[in-house]
Amino acid sequence: MKVAVIGTGHVGLVTCATLADAGHEVTGTDADGEKIVRLIRGETPFFEPGLQDLVRRGLEEGGLSFSTDPAEALARAKVAFICVGTPPRADGEANLLAVERSATDVARHATNDIVVAEKSTVPVGTAGWLRLTLTRERPDLRFEIVSNPEFLREGKAIQDALEPDRILVGAESPEGFAAMRELYRPWTERGCAMVETDLATAELAKHACNAFLAMKISYINAVGQVAERSGADIVAIADVMGADPRIGRAFLNAGLGYGGSCFPKDLVAFERLAEKLGVEVPLLREIARINDEAVAGAVSKVQQALWNLEGKRVALFGLAFKPDTDDVRFSPALGVARALIEAGAEVVGYDPQASENAKAEIAELETAGDAYAAAAGAHCVVLCTDWPEFGNLDLVRLKETMAYALVVDGRNLFDPEEMRRAGFGYYP
Repeated sequence: MKVAVIGTGHVGLVTCATLADAGHEVTGTDADGEKIVRLIRGETPFFEPGLQDLVRRGLEEGGLSFSTDPAEALARAKVAFICVGTPPRADGEANLLAVERSATDVARHATNDIVVAEKSTVPVGTAGWLRLTLTRERPDLRFEIVSNPEFLREGKAIQDALEPDRILVGAESPEGFAAMRELYRPWTERGCAMVETDLATAELAKHACNAFLAMKISYINAVGQVAERSGADIVAIADVMGADPRIGRAFLNAGLGYGGSCFPKDLVAFERLAEKLGVEVPLLREIARINDEAVAGAVSKVQQALWNLEGKRVALFGLAFKPDTDDVRFSPALGVARALIEAGAEVVGYDPQASENAKAEIAELETAGDAYAAAAGAHCVVLCTDWPEFGNLDLVRLKETMAYALVVDGRNLFDPEEMRRAGFGYYP
């Protein structure tokens, strides 16, 4: 099937690569011409494990191509995916201007009747606006509107796209469902469930999922505060909770909280949507408030360890919002860095992939080439992102390189007893 993908960010590029890998003819297009030039050369613009290899294979085998011209991408396409960003406006509502412009491009350059699939996270009701935009531009064509939200985790996006636990499709016609069944046949033939709903249900389900996952993270952080003050073990508590099949262990890791491009903006967008519909959900505001408190709590522990922060050197281990990505959008680590710098500390960070992006966000942040270099002369280390390599550090070497052997573990990565035996002042 000929497929066009509008937008080659995290979602769009993974969609391009995995659909081409499944045997479809896929062309990705983007308003960022420089990005497309790099992609044509087989260079991915961000780090995602396995993505660059998949893109290069698609280019070599001919099933994948990229173009700065949407007309080239849309020529003969049977399905067009809209995978552009929906950043928050000043009031938190999702900005859908890029979605509208993508729909306009589809209408103007489509050469035949086409299925237009929302892959971007959009508020419920967006499908109606898409339909109106498309038909206003091209009343001579038939457009089938489909909602096909992504459920990709950064750092595991290729795995999630190639082996999804479900595929959600919302449509309003048999033709829309039929096209998506054909598109995803390689997955459903392997046993993946396709959940078919109406458009509104599919659109709302994505926001509901993200808000619930953010709630789990904030909840375990709130429990963590109680555990810390009562002397209980939050990791053991999370294990007990996770053993209950009604709860599950995923997203129950207490620490610095969530970040990234999805949870923060989607949570606020969902709240604004509910307000527009006359529904008050104060729980959504509390989720964000508790998450913000996690960063403040980590900074407070550094102050507790060091007394005054002026003139102290603090090393941050991890700058991306989570492991296996170079994404620093809404990263808790950067929140910690800004607060420490504002308090007068000298802050140096190390991340296996995200140091350059972090430096671009915070000019005052010093970056190092490895964890030991970051810790050299530091009065305190703050573990911000639980990259596996940090769990394998030589603690003797780490202690010897630091000015003070103090560690604030923002992800509960280290074993407390092991850290204390190694001579560290340890703040979980």
